[in-house]
Amino acid sequence: MCGRYTLRTIDLHRIGPDVLPFLPTYDEFDEKRIVPCFNIAPSQDVPMIFVKDDKCVFSTASWGFVPFWTKGKPKAKPINARSETVATSGMFKTAFKSSRCLLPADGFYEWKAGTPKQPFFFHRPDDAVFAFAGLWSTWEGQTTCLHLTTTPNAVVSPIHDRMPVMLHESDFAKWLNPAATPDQLARLLKPYPAKKLISQEVSTRVNTPRIDDPSLIDPA
Repeated sequence: MCGRYTLRTIDLHRIGPDVLPFLPTYDEFDEKRIVPCFNIAPSQDVPMIFVKDDKCVFSTASWGFVPFWTKGKPKAKPINARSETVATSGMFKTAFKSSRCLLPADGFYEWKAGTPKQPFFFHRPDDAVFAFAGLWSTWEGQTTCLHLTTTPNAVVSPIHDRMPVMLHESDFAKWLNPAATPDQLARLLKPYPAKKLISQEVSTRVNTPRIDDPSLIDPA
């Protein structure tokens, strides 16, 4: 399910300016909108990159998706959607067609069943920034988002039966391309290579959203 993740650096140049040439320069970012975070939780504002007027735009969105056509108080604000059904789901198919985004991250948490559930932290061996494949929508003036999930790779599967879609840098522009076909997009929604991901058991302190400090990713 991936209900928490990290973004420990505000240097978004590491996300790959060579593959996103229209991304604003770092000097144009509002640094106050991105702070190092070790426990990003649902309903928080998160960094997001999307395409508008043929240019990549950096912004923030509330993590918890609300379709633009929602009337009244939302009954639910999903934080993720299954990549296998997103193209046909009544709730997500419009956003999948025209409102895709990148959600920068450098790690995520999953919980292994037990009493209590044991959290694990997943990240690249080099701790580089990557991006979740995401969708966004604007509802009553608020931008909301979610990320897509897929079947787990060999590193995640012992812990959980789903994992977030982590895009390769070479696929960032493909995911954001407004002209991409459903078949082209579907080919991107696959498990991240196991050899490029490592995990470690961490403290259950991460279960509390208000706790946000570097010790959360220390080995338990």
